[in-house]
Amino acid sequence: MLTVAVMAQSVEDAGAKYNEGNEFYKEKDYSNAVTAYEAALNTANETGADADDLKGSIEKQLMNAYYKNGLAQYKGRKFDAAIAFLEKGYAFGEKLNDASMKKKTSTYIAKVRTSKGNSLLKSNKINEAFAEYEMATEILPNYPNAYYGKGMVYKAKDDMANMMVNMDKAIELGAGNPKAAKIAKKAKSTTAKALVNAGAKEIQKEHGKKATEYIVSSFNYNPGNAKAYYYLTLAYNNTKNWDKAIEAANKAIGMETDNKSDMYFALGQAYEGKNDAAGACNAYKNVTSGANVEVAKYQITQVLKCS
Repeated sequence: MLTVAVMAQSVEDAGAKYNEGNEFYKEKDYSNAVTAYEAALNTANETGADADDLKGSIEKQLMNAYYKNGLAQYKGRKFDAAIAFLEKGYAFGEKLNDASMKKKTSTYIAKVRTSKGNSLLKSNKINEAFAEYEMATEILPNYPNAYYGKGMVYKAKDDMANMMVNMDKAIELGAGNPKAAKIAKKAKSTTAKALVNAGAKEIQKEHGKKATEYIVSSFNYNPGNAKAYYYLTLAYNNTKNWDKAIEAANKAIGMETDNKSDMYFALGQAYEGKNDAAGACNAYKNVTSGANVEVAKYQITQVLKCS
């Protein structure tokens, strides 16, 4: 009789804590709701089979409270706390075979980890950021923002090949998905700019072939602008591919709306490399400002003897 009385009291205690948790939940005080539900579940577990029916209700509400509290922590940019609560919600989703909760929590875990990764990347904690993006793609393999983040890590490491792999994945996952259209567009723009800038660095090292590869690849993501075609001209000049250099220079000149002197100088070099003196003279005569003015004048008067 004493045992029956103790068990009845334990079930009542668990019920009281469960009801307390429900009140907190209604008030959207999810943190205290979690505490109350956890206490109720502990008591129900200690009670045994007599509390099984109540235990099922507690677990379901605790799962919901974990999810809601995770969202609240995420809103307050408390990433680690948000992840902890959401992962607990996901675990209960698996235990209770709740597909809806598993989907919701996995989506937000990926979002939170990606947001945390972005914050770490801004602080130049590149490897830590990559780890967060990796965990985001593990739990939600079709989340384009996480692949964009991984692409940004490789960009920071000047690893253009792996940057493109991950940016391509972000673009692929964003295609046909209105909610992901913005990140897909951003991935295209970021990749194009990164490749052009990488090409410019290779030009400085006089690696014309590599520079050409990067800049031409950039056109797969965004149409080239005057700057891109100017750098491509320099790259082709470096590899003595004069015809393509002339073609790229003319595109750059046609697109540029401001100062074209450097572009005309590069065009002059291409014509001169091709042994087209008339073309070189015409191009050099359009170099009217910048660091190349005197060099252009010298080529016109002393080397090419332009009329």
